[in-house]
Amino acid sequence: MLELAKIVGDIDNLGRERAESLTGVGEQFSQADGVVKEIARDLGHATHKIKNARTSWLVAGFDERPDAVHPRPLCPSPHAVVAVDGSQIAPDRHEAAVCYLLNAASVILYYGTSDRPESKTVPKLCYREDELFEEYGGRRVPVADKLLAMRRTLAESDELLQAIETAEPRGVPVAALWDGSLIRWALENEPPDYKRRVLSRFLHTFEVAGELNVPIAGYISDPGSKDFVNSMRVMLCDMDTVDCDKCAHTDVTPGQRPCDGVGRLTDGMVFGRRPQEGERSVIFTSGSRILSDYGEHEIRAFYLNIGREVVRIEIPKWVADNPLLLDLVHAVCWDQAEKGRGYPVALAEAHEKAVIRGPERRAFYEMVERSFIKHGAPISRSLKRIAKGY
Repeated sequence: MLELAKIVGDIDNLGRERAESLTGVGEQFSQADGVVKEIARDLGHATHKIKNARTSWLVAGFDERPDAVHPRPLCPSPHAVVAVDGSQIAPDRHEAAVCYLLNAASVILYYGTSDRPESKTVPKLCYREDELFEEYGGRRVPVADKLLAMRRTLAESDELLQAIETAEPRGVPVAALWDGSLIRWALENEPPDYKRRVLSRFLHTFEVAGELNVPIAGYISDPGSKDFVNSMRVMLCDMDTVDCDKCAHTDVTPGQRPCDGVGRLTDGMVFGRRPQEGERSVIFTSGSRILSDYGEHEIRAFYLNIGREVVRIEIPKWVADNPLLLDLVHAVCWDQAEKGRGYPVALAEAHEKAVIRGPERRAFYEMVERSFIKHGAPISRSLKRIAKGY
C-alpha cells in the first residue's frame, strides 16, 4: 500500500522547486536571442569556435544561420505514410517459463488513393537457448534490460523495412516515421562485436529505404535535447578556444559562469519562439560518437513547430541532402500531427497495435501454463509469485 500522506511534504517541495527553477528563464531567453544574433552576424567565426571547442557536453553543428526558418511545403497528393512501434514482455524468472515476447507493429496509411489502410503485428516468442542469450564482448550473457530493448528496436527496424517494401510499389511518395530518436546512443560504449552486429542490422533498413527513395524520420515529441543550447554556451564562453578541462571559472558558484547564461533552456524552448506554426528550423548535426559508425546514414535533425509544441525530427544525411525528400518529411510530419490533433496519427495507430496491456500479459502466461499442462511439463511457481496471488 502506498501511504501518500507520508510524502505530502516532498510533493509540495517538488512543486516549489520546479517553480523556483523557472525564475530567471525570461532573462535566459533574452541571452539566447543575443547569442543567435551574434552567430548570424559572423557565421564563419561561430562555426569555427564551436567546431574547435572541447566540452563535456554534445554541441550541434550547422551550416546555415540558426535564425533562419523554412516554410511548410505542401503535402503531396497522393502519398503514403508508414509507421512502426513495438513492445515487449520481459523474461520473468517467477513465471512458469523463462521466455520473452517481442511485438512489432506497422501501419500504412494512404492519402489521395483508393487503397485501404494496412496494419500488421508480428509477435515473436523467444525461448530457445540462442534467443535467451547474446554474444556480448566475448561472453555469453542473458538477454534482459538493455539487450532486450535493443532486440525490440531491431524487430521494429525489420518491420519498418517490410512496410516500406509493401508501400513503395504503389507508385506514390512514401515517408516512414519512427517514434523516438534514430540515434542509438546506448551503443556508444558497447563491445565492438555487439555494436557492429546490431548497427549492421539496424542500418540495413536505412540502406534499402535509401535505394527506394523512401525517407525515414524519427519523431520526438517534447524533446529535451540541448545540443544547440550547448553550442550557444560555447559562444558565451570568454575563452578564445573553449576547453572545459581548463575552465577559468571553476571557483565560480554553479550557475554564475558565462556559459550558464542559457543553461536552463532546451532546444525546444529556444525554437518554440522562432519558427511559426508549420515552419522548421535549419538542419543540425549531432556530436554523438556513435554516429561515426553510421556512414552515409549519419543523423541530422531539425525542429518543427506543429502549433501545440515544437518537435525534433531526425533524418539520415541522405534525406537532409535531398530537398525533395526533406520537404516530404517536413510536410508529412506536419500533416500527420495536424490529423492526429498534435501527434502523428500513423504513429498513434502503430502504438495501439503494438502495445501489450496488463490483461494480455496475464493471458500470455496463462497460455504458457496451459501448454505445460497439456504436454506434461512440470510447472514451478516461485514463492514470490504464489504470495502475490498471480
